[in-house]
Amino acid sequence: MSPFTKTIPASWYYDPHIYEMERKSIFSSEWIYIGEENDFKNSGDYIKYEMAGYPLFLVKGEDNLIRGFHNVCIHRAAPLVSEKKGNLKNSSVTCRYHGWTYDLKGTLNHTPFLETSDVKKNCQGSLFEVKLAQFNGLIFINLNENPIDFNEFINPLDHELNHAKYNFNEYTNYESMEHEGNFNWKTWQDGFQECYHCMTIHPIFNKNFQLRKYNIENKDRYSVHSCERKDITSSFGEFEGLWLWHYPNLGLPCYQNCFYTLQVNPINSRKTKLSYRFRFKSHVNEIERKEFIKTIEKITFEDIMICEQVQKNLEVGIYNEGILHPERENGVEYFHSLIKKALADQNKGIHYGKNTI
Repeated sequence: MSPFTKTIPASWYYDPHIYEMERKSIFSSEWIYIGEENDFKNSGDYIKYEMAGYPLFLVKGEDNLIRGFHNVCIHRAAPLVSEKKGNLKNSSVTCRYHGWTYDLKGTLNHTPFLETSDVKKNCQGSLFEVKLAQFNGLIFINLNENPIDFNEFINPLDHELNHAKYNFNEYTNYESMEHEGNFNWKTWQDGFQECYHCMTIHPIFNKNFQLRKYNIENKDRYSVHSCERKDITSSFGEFEGLWLWHYPNLGLPCYQNCFYTLQVNPINSRKTKLSYRFRFKSHVNEIERKEFIKTIEKITFEDIMICEQVQKNLEVGIYNEGILHPERENGVEYFHSLIKKALADQNKGIHYGKNTI
C-alpha cells in the first residue's frame, strides 16, 4: 500500500457547485469566528459582515448582549444596515426600503401603513437571528438552527491554551489588518496546515525557527502546530512557536508578546478575504507592534503570491490531484479529510465529474 495520500481534486478549488455545497455543509453549519467583543462598547454599536456570501450584522443591545442577525429584512429581503459599522440610534434598526423597524433584539415593532400586530400574525415577526457565543473576547456565530454545543466546540482549544500556560487576558492592545487574494479559501488553508513550504517561501521563519523540527498534531477538528525556536531575540519573543488551527477557517498563532486571529473568509470560489486581529501585551509599544505586524504582513504577501500562482495552475486542466508528504503535510491531509466528510454527509453517493463525493 502506498504511504502517500492523494489531495482533493483540483476542481474542488474553483468549481462553483462545490463552493455552494461548502456554504451549506460547512459555513452554515459550523461555529465560525467572526469578530471581537471589544468592538462593541455601547448599546446600538453594530458591525456588518459577509461570511461565505451570507450578509450578517452584529449589534449590542440595551441589555449589553451582543446578538447576530442576517442582514435581511423579513419583508422583501432588503439589507438593514449598509455602513461597515456604526451606532443604531433610538435603539432600533430601520429598513431603508419600506421602513419596517426592529428593536435591538430583532423584534419587529413598526410597519408603515400596516397594523404591526396583524403583520406578526402572518410572518415570523422578527429578524433572522443567528446563534452567537463568546470565548475570551472572541465572537463565534453559527447559522445552523441546531448547532453542536459551543462548549463542545471550544473546550479542546481552551485546554490547549491552558496546557501552554497562555493567558488571553494578558493581551489588551488591539490592531487589525485585511487582505484579499485571488484564490480559493482551501488553497490558503492548505498552506496554513503545513510548514513544508516555510524553508523556501518564508526566509524569516527559517531564520527564527528550527523548521526541520516543525510538528503538527491533528486532534478533534483542530490542529496544534509547534516548533522549537532558533533566534530568541526577534519580534517573535522567546516563547516557543505555537500555532492553533480550528476547522474550518480559524488560525490562532500565539507568540510571547502577541497572539492574533486569522479568519479565512471565502468571497466566492476563486477569491478569499484574510482578516487579522492582533492582541498585544500592554508593555509592547507602538513601534514594536508595527514591527510585528509588518513581519506578519510580509509573510502574508509571500503566501498570497504563491497561493495565487497555485490557484491559476489548478484551473488550467493539467493537474487533477497530487500526493501529500506523510509527515510534513499531515495537517493538509487532515483538513482534506474534514472537507470530504462534510460534503459526503450532505451528498452521499453523488458522482461529480471524475470523482465521487
